[in-house]
Amino acid sequence: MDSKLVNSLLGKLTIAFGLVMLIPLIAAAFYDPEHMWIFAVTLVFVATVASIFSIYGKSRLHQRLRVREAIAVVGCGWLLVCFMGAVPYLLLNPADPLAALFESVSGFTTTGVTTASSFNDFPPSILVWRCLTHWTGGIGVIMLFIIIMPQMNSGTSYLFNAELPGGMAERTVPKIKASALLILTIYISLTMLEIVLLLVAGVPLFQAINLALATMATGGFSYYHDSLISFHSVFVEVIAITFMLISSMNFSLYYKIWRRDWQSVLEDSEHHYYLGLLAVATVLVTINLYFSGYMPFADSLRHGFFQVVSIGSTTGFASDDFNDWPSFSRNILLLLMFVGGCSGSTAGGIKISRVVILLKAAWAELLRTLHPRIVYSVKMGKREIDPVVVGNITRFFFLYILVFVVLTVLISLSGIAVMESIGIIAACMSSVGPAFGVVRPTATYGMLPDWARFISILAMLLGRLEIFTLLAILRPDFWRDKKNW
Repeated sequence: MDSKLVNSLLGKLTIAFGLVMLIPLIAAAFYDPEHMWIFAVTLVFVATVASIFSIYGKSRLHQRLRVREAIAVVGCGWLLVCFMGAVPYLLLNPADPLAALFESVSGFTTTGVTTASSFNDFPPSILVWRCLTHWTGGIGVIMLFIIIMPQMNSGTSYLFNAELPGGMAERTVPKIKASALLILTIYISLTMLEIVLLLVAGVPLFQAINLALATMATGGFSYYHDSLISFHSVFVEVIAITFMLISSMNFSLYYKIWRRDWQSVLEDSEHHYYLGLLAVATVLVTINLYFSGYMPFADSLRHGFFQVVSIGSTTGFASDDFNDWPSFSRNILLLLMFVGGCSGSTAGGIKISRVVILLKAAWAELLRTLHPRIVYSVKMGKREIDPVVVGNITRFFFLYILVFVVLTVLISLSGIAVMESIGIIAACMSSVGPAFGVVRPTATYGMLPDWARFISILAMLLGRLEIFTLLAILRPDFWRDKKNW
C-alpha cells in the first residue's frame, strides 16, 4: 500500500470538497449572513484536513495508481466527504451529532431522507448545502475528483467504475478523464434544462433548483416533507417523471444520441428491459389501485405511473402516500427498490442489467441440468457476457442479499416491526429513501431511535459503494503491505 499516494489524493479530494463548500458560503453572504460563520468555520476545518493529508502525502509524476490504492481512495474518500459534509449540520445543532451525520450521508448517497421535523429548522444557506450534497453525490464525488486529478493509469479505471456502477457500465469515450468530463457536461445541461421547465411550470426559483438537483441525482430531497404532494401539479409531476427516467438510464446513451448513433441506442437492450419493467409494474399497480376502489382510474394511472418511476429510478419522490395503498401495490414498489435503475446512471439498487444477467444465468443452468451437453452463453442483446462477469454478478447478488438480511435483523433490535425493518433497509441500500410504516413518504426518519438511524447510515453507505469497497477497507489485512494487488 502506497500510503503517501493515498494521502496525497485524499488531500486533493478535500480541496475539491472545499471548492464546492464555497457555494453555500457565498449564498450565506447574500441571503443568510447570520449563519455565514458556519461555512467559514467548516472551510477552516476542511483546509486543516487538506493540509494534514498534504503533509503526510506525496505524489510523483507518472505515478501508477494500483487497484488497492484506488479502493482506499474511493472508500476513505466517501467516508471523509460524508464526515466533512456533516460539519455544517453539527455546528447548527451540536446536540445531535448522529442527526448531522445522517443528513450528510443521506445527501451524498442520494437517499434523500431527513431526521428534521421541519425544513424551517434549516436556514437558507443550509438548504443550499443540502441540495448540493445531493447533486454532487449523484454525479459522484469521485467522478468530480477524476476530472481535476492527473491521469494515473489503471487504478483510475476503478475510480471511474465505482462512480458509474453496474454490470454493464461503460465509458462514453476511450479516455477516462474525457468520459468523466463529458458525463459531467451532460449532467449539468440536463439539470439546467429541468430548472427552466420547472420555472415555466410556475415553481419558485429556489424550489425549482432544489427539485432539479434532486431529480437528476435520483435523490428525492424535496422542499416539503410530503415530497411533491404539496405541489398539486400534474405538469410538475410529468417533468419529474421525464427527468427521473433520463437520470436512471445509462449516461452513455446520451453521448450516442448526441453522436446520432441511433443503431447503438436501439441495440442497447438494458434500457429496453428497464422501460419494460416499469411499464409492466405501472399496469399492475394501476389495475390494483382502480379495482380495489382506492381511487378513480385516471388518478390510479397518474399516481401509479409516477410512483413506479420514482421508486424504480430510486429517486423516492411521492405524488401520493403509497403507504396507504393496497398490499399488492406496496409489494410491487418494494421489489422495484431492489432492482433499481440502469448501470452507468445515478440510480441505486442492484441494477436491471445484473438482474437480467442473473435470470439468464439461472435459465442457462436449468437448461444444462436438462441437457448436460448443451452449450449456452448468457447475452445482453447481441453482447455475450463473459462467464467471469456472470460469476462476479452472482457473488455480488449473494453478498447484497446477505448484507440486507443482516442489517434488517440489526435494525429490528430497536423494536421496529420486521416488515417495516425490511422496507427501511431496502430503501436505504437502494437510495430510495421513503418506505412504509414509520418512514412513510409523509414522515421522516426522525422518529427512529439512534440505533436504527446508525444502521440506516451504514445501509446507505454500503448501498452507494456497492458493498465491496467499504467491506474491503474494513479488513485489517487490506492495509498491510502486500505485493499481490
